[in-house]
Amino acid sequence: MTPEQIREQYSRQIEKIRAREDITPQAKQVAMARAHRAASERIAAARDADRQQYETRKATLEKRLFGNRELAGMDALSARDAREKAARLTDPQEAQAAYSRALRDGDRDYARAIAAHAADQASIPVFGEPWMPVVETHAESTPGYGANLQEFRSLREPGTYDDSTYMTPDVPSELGRMSVHQVNMLADSELTVYGNDAPEAA
Repeated sequence: MTPEQIREQYSRQIEKIRAREDITPQAKQVAMARAHRAASERIAAARDADRQQYETRKATLEKRLFGNRELAGMDALSARDAREKAARLTDPQEAQAAYSRALRDGDRDYARAIAAHAADQASIPVFGEPWMPVVETHAESTPGYGANLQEFRSLREPGTYDDSTYMTPDVPSELGRMSVHQVNMLADSELTVYGNDAPEAA
């Protein structure tokens, strides 16, 4: 289920608990707290699964766009030195100039290292945008990688500050101004609530 579907299911469950007349107000509070915790945990699990999928896909695209071939010996040392040198670049314009020089000099290891460093910087929300031209230049100079770059640019890490997809459900009004921690403590109550819409005590 998607996070939105989980929240919708949670809302229906809360309404059913709210409408029950065969349990006490305290039992309703406990049942709602358990429903809230269960929904929150499911949403968190969905977020974690989506993040793992995002990281896997990002790593695949980064390897296609910026990865070095399998290296050994002096070539491996050269590639490592190139990555360390690229990591010291702090200005996107400076990085763009260094990338152009690397291509002119035929230093593909350094060019890839600069592009990889720029991609890392470009992934930072808002502040990373000035680094994207370096990434684009690298993709343009690498035949057949345009589609990979387009997908790479479209990737968004799930659950970041501007992503409301994984918001936890609202705490029911019956629980007052309880914090999430207090709701979870209530959910741990030993009180057993019977019924299909009210999870029993663990």
